[in-house]
Amino acid sequence: MRKVIIPNALWSKIYEIKKYLIFDLKLSEEAAELRIERMENFINSLSNPVDYALCRFKRWRAKGYRCAVFENSWIFAYEIFDEGVIIQDMAHGTALIE
Repeated sequence: MRKVIIPNALWSKIYEIKKYLIFDLKLSEEAAELRIERMENFINSLSNPVDYALCRFKRWRAKGYRCAVFENSWIFAYEIFDEGVIIQDMAHGTALIE
């Protein structure tokens, strides 16, 4: 198993999603927490030796990022290093333009 490194900037994005779920979508705090927990579990699953394909989105592909899709909506861009996997960015699929 590889180590998964999650930069603080990514944690900030995840926290913003949680706030959005609670305050804009009016989910309960418990429901939002469960969704974020599923997202965190997905991120941690990238420690498995199976790798996703290179991203099809030009700006991430140019950087050599691989993309993993969470629940058909959220896309995580990551790189593989000797130290493990570094999650470089994430975005909602509708926000990415080819």
